[in-house]
Amino acid sequence: MGDPRYSLRVDEPRSFSKLWFAIALFVFVAAELFLGGYVAKVFQGRHVSHMLSIRVELMLSLVSYAIGGFVIGVVSPGLRMYEPAFAAAASAVFTFMIAWFTPLHFYTADPTKMMIAGVLAFFIALAGARLGERLMGNYKDPE
Repeated sequence: MGDPRYSLRVDEPRSFSKLWFAIALFVFVAAELFLGGYVAKVFQGRHVSHMLSIRVELMLSLVSYAIGGFVIGVVSPGLRMYEPAFAAAASAVFTFMIAWFTPLHFYTADPTKMMIAGVLAFFIALAGARLGERLMGNYKDPE
């Protein structure tokens, strides 16, 4: 089985890159804007409920974390899986910070919601990054 510190890596361990963290944040925003623009055209001119809009927004956010993680896994040099995962968690928490400026009770900035969203985004982006790194040959599953 080998040394557990190297079980997720096929090359030398790398330190956390703030640059790739920032790039991943940008990629998540770009992916969500692209998906939002595409899906908005589908709903344009149609009456949809507010709850459907919220569900679609949630799905677009989750898909953007997977796509963003995958993109970083493909374009980053070497193995970069934790940068997009932490960037996704930060992005999810930043999204909830809008609640501090919203007078609606539904959008309260509850720390539990922030933690759940951050953890969910972290693991979705980690899975996307893992797929991207696997595609590029930088990641091999532990045996």
